[in-house]
Amino acid sequence: MIDSLENVITNYKTQDTNYVNLRIKYVARKMFLTPADTTWTTYNNKTLDISKKLNYSKGIGISYNNLGIIQHYLLSNPLNGLEYYQQAYDVFEKDPKFQKYVIGVLTNIGLIYLEQQEYTKALKSFKTLLHNPENKSKYTTEFYIGNVYGEQKKLDSSIYYYKKSLVGAEQNKRPIFMANILTNLGLIQTNAGFLEDGLLNTQESLDLIEANNIGGLRVTAYTNAAEVYLQNNNIEKAEYYASNSIKLSESLNSLSTKNSALATLANVYAKKGDYKNALTNYKEHIVLRDSLINADRKLEISRKEIQFKADKDKAIAQVEIERQKSIKNASIIGGAGLVLAAIIGFILYRRKQDAVSKSKEAEFNAKVSDTELKALRSQMNPHFIFNSLNSIGDYILKNDTQSASDYLSKFAKLMRLTLENSEKKEIILREDISLLRTYIDIERKRFNNSFDYIIKVDDNLDEDNILVPPMILQPFIENSIIHGLALKENSGVLTISFKAENDMLICSVDDNGIGRKSSTANKANTENKSMGMAITKSRIEIINKLKNTNGNVEIIDKTEGTRIDVSLPMQFAY
Repeated sequence: MIDSLENVITNYKTQDTNYVNLRIKYVARKMFLTPADTTWTTYNNKTLDISKKLNYSKGIGISYNNLGIIQHYLLSNPLNGLEYYQQAYDVFEKDPKFQKYVIGVLTNIGLIYLEQQEYTKALKSFKTLLHNPENKSKYTTEFYIGNVYGEQKKLDSSIYYYKKSLVGAEQNKRPIFMANILTNLGLIQTNAGFLEDGLLNTQESLDLIEANNIGGLRVTAYTNAAEVYLQNNNIEKAEYYASNSIKLSESLNSLSTKNSALATLANVYAKKGDYKNALTNYKEHIVLRDSLINADRKLEISRKEIQFKADKDKAIAQVEIERQKSIKNASIIGGAGLVLAAIIGFILYRRKQDAVSKSKEAEFNAKVSDTELKALRSQMNPHFIFNSLNSIGDYILKNDTQSASDYLSKFAKLMRLTLENSEKKEIILREDISLLRTYIDIERKRFNNSFDYIIKVDDNLDEDNILVPPMILQPFIENSIIHGLALKENSGVLTISFKAENDMLICSVDDNGIGRKSSTANKANTENKSMGMAITKSRIEIINKLKNTNGNVEIIDKTEGTRIDVSLPMQFAY
C-alpha cells in the first residue's frame, strides 16, 4: 500500500487538494516506520506550503500537527512541537467539521503535560477526551490514561486501562498500537510483581515489532524489555536490550530513553559484579538525567509563557475588533456612539486589570517552578554526587568490592527516592525521615564515621499522617556536616528533631561543630550556606503565600555549634 501511494504521488501532475490528501495519507502510514529519516520535516513543510497556496484548511492543520509530531517525538524537542500543535489547533477549532482532528491535536498537547509531569492536567485532558463523542479511537486515550497512572505509580489503575486499550487496538487491527501497549503493560506488570505476565507481554511486543518492522517503537520497547528481563534475573537479555536501546537512541537523539537505558545497564553490570562498568554507566546516567531535569523545567516555564502570550494576544485582538466596530458605529449613529465608547472604555479598563492580574500570576508561577528546580538541584548537588561516585571508585580501585557494593546500593536508593519524591509537593514525615537517614548514612561513610547522629520525633506526632516538603532540611544537614562536624577535631553529634508547637511543625537541625564564626573564615563555605538558606527560604515563602501561613527559618548560634529551626504549617495526609 505504501509503495503504491508513493508511485501515485510521484506520477501525480497537479498540485490540488487530492494531491495534498495523498501526501498526508502517505505520511500517516510511513513516518513512524522510518523515524530516523531526516527528510520528513522537508516533506511536511512542502505539503504545508502547497496547502497554504490552495487555502486548504485541512492540509494546513494536519501538516502543522505532523511537524509537531516530528519535533516532539522524532527530534526530542517538545517545545517546538507545542508551537506547531497550537497552530494546528487554531486551524481546526474554527470549523466544526474538523472536530475529529481536534481530538488528535489535544491528545498531543495532553502528552506534553504528561512528559512535563503535570499529571493532574494530563489526566483531566485525557478523561475529557475519553467522553468526547467525536473521539472514535477511545482505546488510544485509554492507553495514555494508563501511562499517566503508571507514572504516578498507581499500577493497578495503569494495568486496567492498558488492558482496555489493548482490546480496542486488537479489534481495530492496529499492530503498531498493540506493540506499544504491550511493551508498557509488560513493564508495569513486572513492577507490580506479575513477573510471568510482564515477560509474556514484553516478548509479544518485541515479536510484533519485528514482524511488522516498526522502527519507531524499538528504542522504547528495548528499554522496557531490558528492565523486565533484569527483574526476571535474565542478565544476558537485559544487557542485550539495554545496550541496543542506547545505540538506537543515540542515532535518533532520544535522550529520555537513553537515560532510562543507562540506569538499567548500570544495574545489570552491578548484578554481574562488574562495578567499573556499573560506575561508568551510572555517572553518564546522572549527568544526562540532570540535563533533562533542567531542560524539562525550562520547558515548563516557557510553555506557561507561550500560553500566557497566546491568551494575551487573543484578548488584545478581540479588544481591537470591538474598538474598530465601535468607531464605525459611532460615525453612523452619532450620540449613541458616545455611550458605546464609554462601555468599550470600561471593557478596556477591565481587560487591562485582568491582564495585569494574569501577568502577576504567571510571574509567581514561574517563580514557583524556578524555586522548585533550584531546590531539587541543591538537594542532590553535583559536589555530593561526584564525591560519592569517587568514593565508590576508590573502593573499586582498592578491590574492596563489598564496600563498593554497599555504598553503591545506598547511593542508588537515595537517588531513586529523591527522583520519586521530586515530583511531589509533600510527602509523609516517615518517608522524609527515611530519606534523610539514608543521606546521612552516606555522608557518615564518606567522612569515615567521624560523627554520630540522632533523629527524635515527639510522641504526640503521627509520622504517617503529617506531610512535609521533601528534603527541606537537607541543605542545613549538609552545612552542619561539611562546615561544622567534619572540621571538628573530636567526634561530633548531629541531632535532628521534630515537634508540634502552636499548629506548626518545628524541624530542628542541631550540631556541636565548630560553629558559624569559625566556618565563615572560608568564603566558599559561606557562599554555599547562603545559597542553601536562600533556596529553602524561597520554598517556605511560596508555601506561606499559597496557604496563608507564617513558616520561618531561624538560625541560633550556640556556644558550641549551631542550631537551625525550620517552622512549617502543620499539614495532615487525612
